[in-house]
Amino acid sequence: MKDFLQKILPRKNQFTGVDIGTNWIKVVEVRISGGMAEIVSLKKYPSPPGVWTEQFDEEHLVEVLSRVRTEGIHEVIACIGGEKVISRVVRFPLMSDKELAAAAEIEIEKYLTSPSDQFIFRHVRLDEGKTGDGDVEEGQNVLLLAVPASTVYRYYGIFSRAGLTVTAFDIQVFALWRLFGRNTTGTLAVIDIGSMTSHLVITRNGRIRFVRVLPVGGSVLTRAIMDTQGVGASEAQQMQEDASLLRDNAGSLSGGRQLVEILRGSLMEIAGEVQRSLNFYSVQEGAPVERLILSGGTSKLKGLPLFMQDVLGIPVGIGTVDLPLPGGEGFDPAYAIALGLAMRGIY
Repeated sequence: MKDFLQKILPRKNQFTGVDIGTNWIKVVEVRISGGMAEIVSLKKYPSPPGVWTEQFDEEHLVEVLSRVRTEGIHEVIACIGGEKVISRVVRFPLMSDKELAAAAEIEIEKYLTSPSDQFIFRHVRLDEGKTGDGDVEEGQNVLLLAVPASTVYRYYGIFSRAGLTVTAFDIQVFALWRLFGRNTTGTLAVIDIGSMTSHLVITRNGRIRFVRVLPVGGSVLTRAIMDTQGVGASEAQQMQEDASLLRDNAGSLSGGRQLVEILRGSLMEIAGEVQRSLNFYSVQEGAPVERLILSGGTSKLKGLPLFMQDVLGIPVGIGTVDLPLPGGEGFDPAYAIALGLAMRGIY
């Protein structure tokens, strides 16, 4: 019956991803045209203060999301933000689906800080005894996920009140893998640097091997500028956007060399978290990460790839996409997660 319905019902050819960040809500529409994917639009709207915390103005968020609805969008793919999602990659023996479901729920309970009946659980097989390069290993890697049920219901309701239907809640690392990692060879790390948190996924020959949410983001740079330069948040953000980590370019910048050193010092907090994660993966897997891709708004900081490359000792670049863009402009890495969410509807 399902196959029959798929043949007679019209197939969707347009999908929308919505990434609600601390500062901005990013919305990306993707369309299938002539059998190829193309980006229809990239838009962003200011996020309500305190979004993803327990206390924020829900009606403000409903109002902002209603603007997405006025663009003619009805259905969206979204993700749960902040540190709400608990995720771990755990190795299990090979077992049936039923056995794995029971074992996965028992394992994820070790990481919960509240009773398990308050969470929604999911598990995803990342491989079945294969590394992705032909080698066979005993067991399988499984991604365990848990999210407070109240968070899912709350945000589903917010989207609904804005006139939008959430067809799926995905997670950021899947969006990043879908966009940058699924067709790669070797060992690749992708990190999306958000405002308060950063999302890291490591793939090996296109398969997810490691995920982590890092408790640090671009806000460490903004706070450092505010504290040392005596400016407000908006001015600090503008100074950060105008800045360059290249010391040779410091003379023409507001704040000059002092600002460059402040940024480089603050970035060591982010680089340190990334380095610890890469080292942990290398020890666990017995193989080093070969290169790193950056995305997120902070990745646009001039000179950041070279800075991270010097600190981490591996090639570092900004994530790009091979898709037609509206207006022929270059891809803005701040939209990476939203685009990866939209691409879920295609793959």
